[in-house]
Amino acid sequence: MRAPVSTPLLAGLAALLALCACGRSQDSTPAQPPPPADAAPATDFSRPLNALGNEPFWAVKIRPEGIVFSAPDMADVTAPNQGPAAEPDRAVWTGAGSDGATLAVTLTAKVCQDTMSGANYPFTASVQAAGRTWTGCAAYADAMPRPE
Repeated sequence: MRAPVSTPLLAGLAALLALCACGRSQDSTPAQPPPPADAAPATDFSRPLNALGNEPFWAVKIRPEGIVFSAPDMADVTAPNQGPAAEPDRAVWTGAGSDGATLAVTLTAKVCQDTMSGANYPFTASVQAAGRTWTGCAAYADAMPRPE
């Protein structure tokens, strides 16, 4: 035999249902869920950006005044920042590097996981410098992920 449902329980359930109903919009359009925490942000390629990669380690800093590529055991390669050729989800910076070769940096708005730290970055990176191609991840300089 089932126990009777108590009045306080019914009142609490009714209040909960009323509270849930208050949050619904009057139209029939379902609410959009927020983007995932590691989703790429709106792409503002005019902001300072940092890119990095592992094995071998390398780093790029993209700033309004210039682009700097660094890797161990070699001189930094610098180039003026003439702005990227940008699409909504991708940007490419190219210029003559201080080593005389082309320095090209491509960032794509696609989540990238660092292979050593496991940190997620909002952009994948590809860099052509010092006669080779380097791949890794990138983020806005003021929002670099911290290893967990």
